[in-house]
Amino acid sequence: MQFDGDALTIGLDMSMEEVREFEQFVRPRIEYIETIEVEEGGTLKSSALLALLTSLKRTRPELRIPFLERGTTTSNVYGTLHWICYD
Repeated sequence: MQFDGDALTIGLDMSMEEVREFEQFVRPRIEYIETIEVEEGGTLKSSALLALLTSLKRTRPELRIPFLERGTTTSNVYGTLHWICYD
Protein backbone atom coordinates (compact mmCIF):
# COMPACT_ATOMS: atom_id res chain seq x y z
CA MET A 1 0.00 0.00 0.00
CA GLN A 2 1.33 3.40 -1.00
CA PHE A 3 -0.19 6.73 0.01
CA ASP A 4 0.87 9.59 -2.24
CA GLY A 5 -0.91 12.89 -1.63
CA ASP A 6 -4.58 12.24 -2.29
CA ALA A 7 -4.08 8.90 -4.08
CA LEU A 8 -3.78 5.50 -2.44
CA THR A 9 -2.37 2.51 -4.33
CA ILE A 10 -3.08 -1.02 -3.13
CA GLY A 11 -2.41 -4.57 -4.31
CA LEU A 12 -5.09 -7.17 -5.01
CA ASP A 13 -3.29 -9.96 -3.22
CA MET A 14 -4.18 -8.84 0.31
CA SER A 15 -4.84 -11.48 2.93
CA MET A 16 -7.86 -11.10 5.22
CA GLU A 17 -5.63 -9.62 7.91
CA GLU A 18 -4.25 -7.08 5.41
CA VAL A 19 -7.80 -6.17 4.31
CA ARG A 20 -8.67 -5.48 7.96
CA GLU A 21 -5.54 -3.36 8.40
CA PHE A 22 -6.32 -1.50 5.16
CA GLU A 23 -9.84 -0.74 6.41
CA GLN A 24 -8.52 0.53 9.76
CA PHE A 25 -6.09 2.75 7.88
CA VAL A 26 -8.46 4.13 5.26
CA ARG A 27 -11.72 4.75 7.18
CA PRO A 28 -10.37 7.65 9.31
CA ARG A 29 -8.68 9.16 6.23
CA ILE A 30 -11.49 8.68 3.69
CA GLU A 31 -12.15 12.43 3.38
CA TYR A 32 -8.55 13.05 2.31
CA ILE A 33 -8.38 10.33 -0.35
CA GLU A 34 -9.48 11.21 -3.88
CA THR A 35 -8.49 8.00 -5.69
CA ILE A 36 -7.79 4.39 -4.78
CA GLU A 37 -5.73 2.69 -7.48
CA VAL A 38 -5.09 -1.04 -7.71
CA GLU A 39 -1.72 -2.35 -8.89
CA GLU A 40 -1.93 -4.42 -12.07
CA GLY A 41 -0.94 -8.06 -12.10
CA GLY A 42 -2.05 -9.15 -8.67
CA THR A 43 -4.38 -12.03 -7.91
CA LEU A 44 -7.52 -11.29 -5.94
CA LYS A 45 -7.32 -13.46 -2.81
CA SER A 46 -10.63 -12.51 -1.21
CA SER A 47 -13.96 -11.00 -2.13
CA ALA A 48 -13.65 -9.06 1.14
CA LEU A 49 -11.47 -6.53 -0.65
CA LEU A 50 -14.15 -5.96 -3.30
CA ALA A 51 -16.77 -5.62 -0.57
CA LEU A 52 -14.63 -3.07 1.28
CA LEU A 53 -13.97 -1.03 -1.87
CA THR A 54 -17.70 -1.04 -2.62
CA SER A 55 -18.46 0.10 0.93
CA LEU A 56 -15.93 2.92 0.65
CA LYS A 57 -17.47 4.03 -2.65
CA ARG A 58 -20.94 4.07 -1.09
CA THR A 59 -19.66 6.00 1.94
CA ARG A 60 -18.06 8.60 -0.32
CA PRO A 61 -19.55 8.48 -3.85
CA GLU A 62 -17.08 11.02 -5.29
CA LEU A 63 -14.19 8.67 -4.42
CA ARG A 64 -12.63 7.35 -7.64
CA ILE A 65 -11.81 3.65 -7.74
CA PRO A 66 -11.09 2.87 -11.42
CA PHE A 67 -10.59 -0.85 -10.74
CA LEU A 68 -14.03 -1.16 -9.16
CA GLU A 69 -15.70 1.00 -11.78
CA ARG A 70 -14.17 -1.10 -14.58
CA GLY A 71 -16.07 -4.14 -13.31
CA THR A 72 -13.65 -6.77 -14.56
CA THR A 73 -10.17 -8.17 -14.02
CA THR A 74 -8.19 -11.07 -15.38
CA SER A 75 -6.46 -13.61 -13.18
CA ASN A 76 -4.03 -16.36 -14.16
CA VAL A 77 -5.73 -18.55 -11.54
CA TYR A 78 -9.44 -17.70 -12.01
CA GLY A 79 -9.64 -16.35 -15.55
CA THR A 80 -11.80 -13.29 -16.13
CA LEU A 81 -13.77 -12.02 -13.14
CA HIS A 82 -16.77 -9.69 -13.53
CA TRP A 83 -18.80 -7.79 -10.96
CA ILE A 84 -21.54 -5.20 -10.89
CA CYS A 85 -21.62 -2.50 -8.23
CA TYR A 86 -24.77 -0.45 -7.77
CA ASP A 87 -24.78 3.09 -6.46
